[in-house]
Amino acid sequence: MVNLTTLAPDIVATILDDRLLNHVTLFDLAVDSPALWDEQQERVGL
Repeated sequence: MVNLTTLAPDIVATILDDRLLNHVTLFDLAVDSPALWDEQQERVGL
């Protein structure tokens, strides 16, 4: 389970719309996620 409240809103929308890129894994989102939304977006390729 991933705590979506710590993720940037556009990343959450992408997850809920099932548009997340295939190379992004649960591990990428859940482990050591950056606090800054810009850094999160870079990590997942948005």
